[in-house]
Amino acid sequence: MISLLRGEVAARRTDPVVVLCGNVGYRAAISAETLRQVPAVGEEVSLHAHLIVRDDALALFGFHSEQERDLFLMLLSVQ
Repeated sequence: MISLLRGEVAARRTDPVVVLCGNVGYRAAISAETLRQVPAVGEEVSLHAHLIVRDDALALFGFHSEQERDLFLMLLSVQ
């Protein structure tokens, strides 16, 4: 499970952001709150992450704080 992304911001859009970790770029969906915390392209960033694995896709979500990620996980558990 991917739980943390740390690296250089390679692309910064409304949604998603791409973080270059080593030589691999990870595309993560982010909230507007996290976007406000993401620095400019070329600067270092750390994002808490959650990977959702489905039959037809891998969905990676990035969060500025553990609290934001925990809230996301709690919302996923609601039926």
